[in-house]
Amino acid sequence: MIDVIARSQRLLGKEVYFPWGVDRNGINIEFTVEKNTGRKMKTYDRQEFLELCQLTIEEYTQAMRNTAKRVGLSCDFSREYLTDAPDYRAVTQAIFIELFKRGHIIEDLRPNLYDPVEGTTIADAEVERLSRDTKLVDVIWKTEDGEDIVISTTRPELICACGIVVVHPDDDRYSHLVGKRVNLPVTVEGREKFVHIATHPSVKSEFGSGILMVCSFGDQNDVSIFRELGLTPFQAIDLDGNMTSISGPLSGMSVMDAREHVISDLESRSLISSVENKLQDVPVSERGKNPIEIILLKEWYVRQTDVLDRVMELSEQITFHPPRNRQFLIDWMQNITIDWPISRRRWYHTEIPIWYDSSDTRIIVPPTGTYVRPWDELPPEGSIVIDRVSRDILGNYSEMKDELGELRGEEKVFDTWMDSSNSNLFVSGYLNEPDVFERAFPTGLRPQGKEIVRTWLYYTLLKSTLLLDKPGFQHVWIDGLGMDPWGRKMSKSLGNGIDADSVLECGAGGRTGSWKVKGPEGKQVHLTAKKIGSECFRLWKACDAQVGDDFHINPEEIESRYFGVLSKLFNVARFASQFDVPTDLSTIPLNLKIEDKWILNEFGRTLSNVKESWINIDIYNATQSIKTFGTGLLASHYLEMVKKRLYDGDQAAAWTIHRIFRDLMSVFSPVCPLFTHHVTTTIYGISAVDIRTHPTPVEITFDHDSSITDDIVSFNAMVWKAKADAGTSLAAPISGIKIPDKISQFTDILISMHKIE
Repeated sequence: MIDVIARSQRLLGKEVYFPWGVDRNGINIEFTVEKNTGRKMKTYDRQEFLELCQLTIEEYTQAMRNTAKRVGLSCDFSREYLTDAPDYRAVTQAIFIELFKRGHIIEDLRPNLYDPVEGTTIADAEVERLSRDTKLVDVIWKTEDGEDIVISTTRPELICACGIVVVHPDDDRYSHLVGKRVNLPVTVEGREKFVHIATHPSVKSEFGSGILMVCSFGDQNDVSIFRELGLTPFQAIDLDGNMTSISGPLSGMSVMDAREHVISDLESRSLISSVENKLQDVPVSERGKNPIEIILLKEWYVRQTDVLDRVMELSEQITFHPPRNRQFLIDWMQNITIDWPISRRRWYHTEIPIWYDSSDTRIIVPPTGTYVRPWDELPPEGSIVIDRVSRDILGNYSEMKDELGELRGEEKVFDTWMDSSNSNLFVSGYLNEPDVFERAFPTGLRPQGKEIVRTWLYYTLLKSTLLLDKPGFQHVWIDGLGMDPWGRKMSKSLGNGIDADSVLECGAGGRTGSWKVKGPEGKQVHLTAKKIGSECFRLWKACDAQVGDDFHINPEEIESRYFGVLSKLFNVARFASQFDVPTDLSTIPLNLKIEDKWILNEFGRTLSNVKESWINIDIYNATQSIKTFGTGLLASHYLEMVKKRLYDGDQAAAWTIHRIFRDLMSVFSPVCPLFTHHVTTTIYGISAVDIRTHPTPVEITFDHDSSITDDIVSFNAMVWKAKADAGTSLAAPISGIKIPDKISQFTDILISMHKIE
């Protein structure tokens, strides 16, 4: 569909650059290498692992190139960009340095979402929630004056990190506890055993006992309360997902082992009143599906909470397709409360371009346009020294080498979205082609799926705001998700995926496509199709759903509904090819018949509708208009009217069919470029069909409104039905038919067409 947009805009006469790029950074390729080799990343030498990632991602990239070309993408493959290439990574690093100098990027020790299995920080946008079995434990605590209170928790292993106990200010059951202290019911090391009881409006009185322990850090509410009350956090879980020394006897245990150990210990001391098994929505990392922890870490952040209003203001200058999908962006932005952590403790990503001096008070950054790997090399010539806190430029690295001492290169890398959010800048010429950038930014169009509005779209708009104070795009086109035939999202766990390449193979060399997928209730369903290929595939997507709607992918339905459309249009082409093409299709014949003027008028209406749809980036309505005219009015009605004239050598009829079919293929070329190229070059020659100029309606006089078409179609359908009911051939004569007065001007042609006696 992105290709349909590019081709249709060229057809409107626009200068279109359709870039071909592949996002190759990120944890997905690292996971793939780990799975293929059976080894975790940190067991490798870093350079060895990076080379394995590069070799592996290149295999996938080549497969993507092949598929892209097979479906007819008209992008500029000669200028391919890869997000792991030095020139792209250099832009990411340059933007980081620029935003750091301006104060939009900061380094700070903060609670971060952390995946201990994969060993990396993640952002809010990379978190999803999965239902998992857990235990709700009612733990008995004692106040200083000996009163028992019950606190419900699913994280008893974090009692050691409790900083305060809170109740709702309106909960009369516990108002007498406020101001007292309560004893931690577990063994701790290096901290006070008592914590205060206070009130806080975030407490859900209906959850468990209605008393909440606030730990550092069980969830984002804990983070918020610690920050609000100025509490000192306790680090209970380390970077490997194990308990720290503060947990006393739990130190070194995994979180799950520690949880079981605490429950057992509390039960042995009669400090548990009940344990309830329940399903809980657990936050997990989107990529690894591992439960996340919130851990204090020193990371790099893009400041965003202070510019959200400006991002929203600039986004209002962007036209969204469909308009309703703007709400995905609004909903996400309204829920942002923290800055974006951009540093990751992984390897196959763009490196953070910083070296630290021996005092850790100064940093060295490379010159703009240079890609560096600080963990593996020293700063290049042209690097500058910056004060780590004030961000003041202190001088040139080459002149200050001796006083900087031994340098320490940053080992962390960027979040992959830090790269992806530069794609609009990169393809528009930022840093590398300033003249082009001046003309091409804001970028014309961002096409994407709705599932990454909170990441790719939002981070891109944030970056464009911080860097240039401009909207990132003129248009944003947000499509829905491809679902299985029963409306479920395709996933490996459900076993309901249908691979695009296998659909494209269907029909090639006589192959029959065959897919076994799991349907509802886990039943195996066998799907088959014989004739699809790239053009039927493209036509299906263009016709099947309005932009923004989810769409069902069923190969059987693709074949049954859309291969016939192409077959019908091909038959029109084959029929038209029997008759010589007039030497001049631009000059209107003087002897056009009423039926010629009628179909030219209807085609003019279709061309206008299609052009308006292309202008509005409305693929669905453009394609539906083409399909309705080409397989309906043209094939089923007009050609039946003029067959005899054509066989008799009527030049006006030949001019009409060739002018219409040529121009119809021109406006259809964005949708099915391979099909239209084949039929038009066969009939009209290699340069006859202009794919960069939208055809214009033939200017003729036709003194009827559009209602006459409905009357003609209804009359023809009535006659065909009458013949079918009588069991006679459509070519057989029929009597007893009266032509309505409304279409009396068509009497001669209708009598001839239907053989009315």
